[in-house]
Amino acid sequence: MTEGTGTVAAVRAVLGLVRPYPWAIPAMLVLGLLASLAEGLGIGLLIPLMDQLIGQGTAPVSGGALTDILRGVTDLLPDDNRLMWVGAVVAALVATKALMMVSNTALTSWVAGMVAHDQRLAVAGAVLTMDYAALNASESGQTINLFETQAYRAGESVSELSSLLVSASTVLVFGCLLGLLSWQLGLVVALSIVPVSVFVLAMTVHSRRLGEKMVTAHSGLSGRTIELIASVKTLRLFNAQDEGKSRLEAVSEDVRRSTFRSDVLTGSIQPLVEFLYVPIFLAVLGYSIHAGITLPTVFAFLALLYRLQTPMKRLDHFRVTLPSYLAGLNALLAIQRLAIERPAASGKADFAGLREGIRFEGVGFSYPGQVRPALTGVSLEIRRGEIIALAGQSGSGKSTLVNLLCRLYEPDQGRILIDGAPLAALDTARWRARIALAGQDVELIEGSVRENLGLGAPKVTDEEMRSALDSVLAGEFVSSRKAGLDAEVGTQGRKLSGGQRQRIALARAMVRKPDLLILDEATNAVDYQAGAEIERAIESLAGQCTIVIIAHSIASIRRAQRVIVFSEGQVVETGSPQELLSRDGALSGLYPVP
Repeated sequence: MTEGTGTVAAVRAVLGLVRPYPWAIPAMLVLGLLASLAEGLGIGLLIPLMDQLIGQGTAPVSGGALTDILRGVTDLLPDDNRLMWVGAVVAALVATKALMMVSNTALTSWVAGMVAHDQRLAVAGAVLTMDYAALNASESGQTINLFETQAYRAGESVSELSSLLVSASTVLVFGCLLGLLSWQLGLVVALSIVPVSVFVLAMTVHSRRLGEKMVTAHSGLSGRTIELIASVKTLRLFNAQDEGKSRLEAVSEDVRRSTFRSDVLTGSIQPLVEFLYVPIFLAVLGYSIHAGITLPTVFAFLALLYRLQTPMKRLDHFRVTLPSYLAGLNALLAIQRLAIERPAASGKADFAGLREGIRFEGVGFSYPGQVRPALTGVSLEIRRGEIIALAGQSGSGKSTLVNLLCRLYEPDQGRILIDGAPLAALDTARWRARIALAGQDVELIEGSVRENLGLGAPKVTDEEMRSALDSVLAGEFVSSRKAGLDAEVGTQGRKLSGGQRQRIALARAMVRKPDLLILDEATNAVDYQAGAEIERAIESLAGQCTIVIIAHSIASIRRAQRVIVFSEGQVVETGSPQELLSRDGALSGLYPVP
């Protein structure tokens, strides 16, 4: 696809969409030309047919080259049943046109569907592979709009281009046939069409602008819809349902207004252009009478000209509507180009497992658009096999440290070392294969328990899954379900209780047998007794894997071997829980001991 404006840019953009199917456009064009030629010749045969009906026979009469050719062909037919033969040929040409058009419709529908499918996958690929910071900087509503609306409209644009090609083919073929019937009348028609073309050009510019407004409006609606669904609980608890509805109403009105204007514009093209064709017919009739052109030729010319109205109107219509897709196509291109320009960071070095530990050296990081750094000069060490708790108030830098460790973001200053080697040099996929996370920001995916436990680990066996479920006290409730491991959890696990969701998420993390296990409020939704048993199961992994806990409670602090306390993006304390809680410091200020 190529950035730009107008019909030419839109056609170029759609041609970019069908590049994976290089045969499609030529096939559409050939089918369109054959259909148009079959129809045009069928209409042209009206001339010898009328010659026979009005008794003009083969007498020389005025007409163009096509008239002479058609009369010559029909002269070869037997006199006694010539009308029947001409009728049969016309019927065959009509059938040929129908076959070509049906074939073109089927081909266009298939290609349009594939293009929409390709674009959805391309957006998904871009979202999953681009730099995480770049993804977070984009509006979620705009991204959803690309998936739901613009990918579909990309397929629609292919259908529009196919129709434009068919219409252009018909105009080309019929134009040639009109010229062959009478070049003088053809010249009259060509000159008369100029005002129509100027009118359509003005409508095209207006349509492109409306298309851009529609893309913006739909993006806003998608974003506001996501916001409404995510905040239903909050809106109800605060009795703010009317406010939530009114916020959606405003953007929905923008969509309604922009769609209305676009529909009125595109719907007005056909009747207005049809009205502008009336003077053309009058000009043809006037010149025919003046030049003394015979009735069969004039009749065939007017029949072709009448049939030419439809493809001409369609051509004008598509010239107006096709640019309205350009903004959406450019938006699809933009996210795919961004994924290429800013891919997720990854090194090339292999990673077979954590042997020594992790070290942060002077690490600093700031989120885009935020004035205060999230981390400043952080230096710390996490030894292999330790249970580490990260403590601090909300916004102190705990989650940012984990995000950097998982390579969702890259440090602005300093470096992270894994067994003495820079994390930036490691293959990100191999590194993440040795990490597992469970907590409030790592949701279940829609699907079965099995699909969730096997996420990113397709070789995990049912026995390993059941063992992991048992370790977090989830085996019983999973096996009690009729489908067992194949039981559906629903979108984000909403078919399960909060505690059940957390247990499945923990089992998913533990079944990977990670070198580094990261937990963030991983048991806050289960009851105290179950939580204590799960915590003991997690503690039993000490020595087998390194565990990092983002601490939100004194219980999580006490289970750690070492606590690292953050404040305003800096490490302010580190030591054992007993040591830090016993003295008047940052940790005891967070969790005062009575």
